Amino acid sequence: MEKQEQARAYLERDPLGNMDMLGPLNRGILEVVACREDGVLAYNGPGEVYMLAADSLEAAQALCRDVKEMDLVATHSWETVPYLCQRYGLDKWNRCTQAAYLRKEPLPMPEGIQVRQLGEESFQVILDNYQAFTDPDYIHGRIRDGVMHGAVENGQVMGFIGMHAEGSVGLLQVLPAYQRRGVATALMACMTNWFLERGWTPFSQIFEGNTASTELHKKVGWTLCPQDMFWVRKQKG
Repeated sequence: MEKQEQARAYLERDPLGNMDMLGPLNRGILEVVACREDGVLAYNGPGEVYMLAADSLEAAQALCRDVKEMDLVATHSWETVPYLCQRYGLDKWNRCTQAAYLRKEPLPMPEGIQVRQLGEESFQVILDNYQAFTDPDYIHGRIRDGVMHGAVENGQVMGFIGMHAEGSVGLLQVLPAYQRRGVATALMACMTNWFLERGWTPFSQIFEGNTASTELHKKVGWTLCPQDMFWVRKQKG
């Protein structure tokens, strides 16, 4: 069995929990680095992130044996976090809930809210308002790839959403003046449908403590994975 097919067979044992790897693998943007019956290590080149799913710490260690450096890793078990931090000098981690839209039916768009693709003219409003991180080059890249969408009223951006480089839905932000008007719901519906139009399963990760995002995902019919996953990286600066 080819390594890619072996990896797909392992990941499909838990499609929801592994959607961050299975989705990009099916799109052809995930390189399988190592694969065993009890785990997969892959590299998502567009997102510049290693992705690890393994049944045990021992399996994870075996999968990582030949990889000398990692700066950013998405791993699916807590027991691998200390190992990755110690081996690769990583010092920051975030617990997340994986979510995916598993139905095939498009979501209805709320009436009265226009959502369209955003271009470079919207760069500054995204940079100034996205709260998770500030990286101008990354935002330029997302706009250049045509994956940023915004809710617009009278020419003003009320909120925006996009697809991260590794393939997940994210970059969701509603500007303060336009909150509690259904903008976030419209943006999530738009991005969900944008994925479905391309034959992709929409997925995302919700950082621990982001109750508003959790409730939004539930509201629009996404499914939340009961098992946590973790982003592990080097602290900048």
